[in-house]
Amino acid sequence: MSAQEGPEHRQNTAPWTRAPATRLALSLLALGGSYFLAGKLGLLLAVGNSSVSVVWPPTGIAIAALLLGGAELWPGVFAGAFLVNLTTTWDVGSSLGIASGNTLEAVVAAFLAVRLASGRNAFTHPRRVLTFVLFSGLLASTVAATIGTTSLLLAHLASPGSFLGVWAPWWLGDAIGAIEVTPLVLAVAQRVSSPAPVLDRPGAAEALAVGTLTLLVALLVFARSPSALLGGFPLIFLVIPPVAWGAVRFGQLGATASVSTVSAVAIVATVAGDGPFATLAPGLDLLALRIFAGSVAVTALLVAAEAVRHRRLESELDHTRKELQRMLMERTAELDSAKSLAKVGTWSFDARTQKMIWSEEMYSMFGYGDDRFPVVLAHAVDRVHPDDRTAFLEEVQAGLRGPNLPREAAVPRKYRLLLPDGNVRTLLHTIHVAGVADGNVTRIAGTAQDITERQHIDDELRRLARGDPTEDSRSEGFGLWMIPSIAPAARPKRPVDTAGADR
Repeated sequence: MSAQEGPEHRQNTAPWTRAPATRLALSLLALGGSYFLAGKLGLLLAVGNSSVSVVWPPTGIAIAALLLGGAELWPGVFAGAFLVNLTTTWDVGSSLGIASGNTLEAVVAAFLAVRLASGRNAFTHPRRVLTFVLFSGLLASTVAATIGTTSLLLAHLASPGSFLGVWAPWWLGDAIGAIEVTPLVLAVAQRVSSPAPVLDRPGAAEALAVGTLTLLVALLVFARSPSALLGGFPLIFLVIPPVAWGAVRFGQLGATASVSTVSAVAIVATVAGDGPFATLAPGLDLLALRIFAGSVAVTALLVAAEAVRHRRLESELDHTRKELQRMLMERTAELDSAKSLAKVGTWSFDARTQKMIWSEEMYSMFGYGDDRFPVVLAHAVDRVHPDDRTAFLEEVQAGLRGPNLPREAAVPRKYRLLLPDGNVRTLLHTIHVAGVADGNVTRIAGTAQDITERQHIDDELRRLARGDPTEDSRSEGFGLWMIPSIAPAARPKRPVDTAGADR
C-alpha cells in the first residue's frame, strides 16, 4: 500500500467495528431478507442444478453489506443463504454447507477489498478496480463454489462426475455478481448518505437521457429475433457507448446502473429466446451472456474510476492554481512594497512589438504618478535627460544586439531624468537580455533605482571635501555642523581652574 492510500485505507477499515445492538439487529434482518429474495430470483435461472445459477446478485449484496456495516453482519449472510438453499433442496446438511461457503466467501472478499483495494473506495481508482475484480471477485468466489459443490456432492444432490460442471457456473455467477452488484450497492449507499452538491453533478435531464438511450440500445440489441440482422452479433457492442457515457458523466453510479440495465434486458430477452445469445445451446446462452456482461461491467468501472480520478486531479489542480495565484498576489504586493521603500522599479521591452512593461514604481519614478497606460520606449526616452539620452539609447541598442550577454554581466550605469516640473532625478540602471529566438534578442529587461537623494549626498560630500560649502547645500540640511569630521567647529577652550585643583 502506498503512503497516499494510508489515510483512506484506515478510514475504510472503520466499518469493521461493532455497531449498537438495535442497529445491528435491523441490519441483519435487512441483509438476510435481501439475500433471500435476490437468491430466489437468481435460482429461477438455475443452470444444470437447482442450486446453481450464473445470475447470482446475492454475492454482491453480501460483500457490499460487509464493507458498509462491518464483518459482524456475517450472520445475515448465513441466514439468507441457508433459507435460500433450504427452500430449494429441503436438505439441511447441504444447506448448512452452502450457507457456510457463501458466508466465508463474502467475509474473504470484503477482507481482501479492505486490505488491498481501500474497502468501499475500491472503485475510485482503476488500479483498485482491477484489484477488487481479481481478488474479491474472481479469487474469493472460488471459496463458495468449492464448498457449495462439495456440499451438493456429499448430499448426493449432484452426480459424482459433475464437479467441474457444477463448480464453473457457480464460480462464474458469484464472481460476476460481485463485480456487478457490489459497486452498485456501494454507489447507491454513498449517494444516499452524502449526496453530491447540485453544482458538482450533471443534471437530471442528462441522467434521463443516458438511462433512456441505454435502455433503447439494449432493447435494440437483445429484444429481437435471433435471425434478425445476422443474428444480432454485429450490434452487440452498441451497448458500450451509452454505458461509457453514464460512467464518464455519473461515475460509479452511472456505470453500474447502465450495466444493470443492459444485463436485465439481456437476461429477460435471452430467457425468452430473443437476442444474439439465444442462438447458443441452453445453459451456454446465459453463460456466454454473463461473461459478456461481466466484461462490460469491468470496462465501465474502469472508465468511471478514471473519470473520477481525472475530476479529482482537476479539482486539486484548480485548488493549487488558486493557492498559487493567492500566494503570487501576496508576494507581488510584498515585492511592490519593498520596491517602493527601496525606490526600485523593473521593466521589460519587447523588440517585436516595441512595447514596454513597467512595474508600479517605474511610473512614479518617471513622474507619471498614478497614470497607467500602455508603455512604449518613447515614454522612457522622453523623460531621460537630454545629456544622457544618447547613452541610454546606446545601452538599449547594445542589449538588443547582445544575445549572449549574461545577466550578471550587466554593468550599472547612472542616468538622469528631467521631469516636466524641472526636477532632476538620478537613476542607477542595469539592463540584461531576457529573451532570445533564432539567435536574435526578442526581449530585454532592466532595473532602475532612484538614487537622487544619495547622489545629492555624494555631491555635497565632494563639495565639502573641496572646502566649498554653499548656501544651497546648507538649505538642504547639509552643513558643516552635520559633518564634524570634515569641518570641526572652533570653540574657545574653557580655562582650567587650577585653584580648584589645589583644593
